[in-house]
Amino acid sequence: MKKLLICLIAGVVAVCFTGCDEKLVENSENMNSVSEQSDIAIPERNYLVLVNRTNKLPDHYEKSVNIIEGKNFFGGAFRIEEETYEHFLELRDKMLLQEVQIEINRAYLDADEQKDLIEEYTKEYGEEYAYNYQGEPNYSENQTGLGIDLALYFAGEKIDKDKELMQTEAILKEIHSVMAEYGFILRYPEVKVQTTDFMYQPWHIRYVGEEAAKEIYEQGITLEEYLLGE
Repeated sequence: MKKLLICLIAGVVAVCFTGCDEKLVENSENMNSVSEQSDIAIPERNYLVLVNRTNKLPDHYEKSVNIIEGKNFFGGAFRIEEETYEHFLELRDKMLLQEVQIEINRAYLDADEQKDLIEEYTKEYGEEYAYNYQGEPNYSENQTGLGIDLALYFAGEKIDKDKELMQTEAILKEIHSVMAEYGFILRYPEVKVQTTDFMYQPWHIRYVGEEAAKEIYEQGITLEEYLLGE
């Protein structure tokens, strides 16, 4: 009887251990599968990503960037890529020393928000203007979180509309002259409309990293020319 009981117990234990081993193997395979999927879905951050009318935002790109929330001096909320914001604050401090206060009017927009922005531009300025100044959803740099539309606080007034900002071009050019030190470029220069296929926007700056920004600024080229040699 004792021998029979011992055999039964041994059999149960063996079955349990076999089942556990199979579960461990199965769980390990599942973990590897999830890890592989994550590696595929979330690429490394790319501060030189090119998004324009012919270059679509890469699939899963928005999963690779850390978008944070902030508020400007006027209380307006915005979202922006984390490192871009850190460098913007450094640029902002630099300009404050020159008695120029820059703020973020808008930065990251998702596809739906970009669509809404185009509709807003169309209503306010017309279809042609909206096309010249804004990219379609998924073909807009706004979705990278690396681009910033600036606003100014000057003489006690908020300046954030395109036409108002164009009248402050001299101030904006002061920003253009120093911002490469902080990793920013003027994304749509006045003399490069044919290259970028967007109209001159002195208020729109783009974070690309300090090394690339300095090269682009010193050579007087666009991001397209820097990356593609166009």
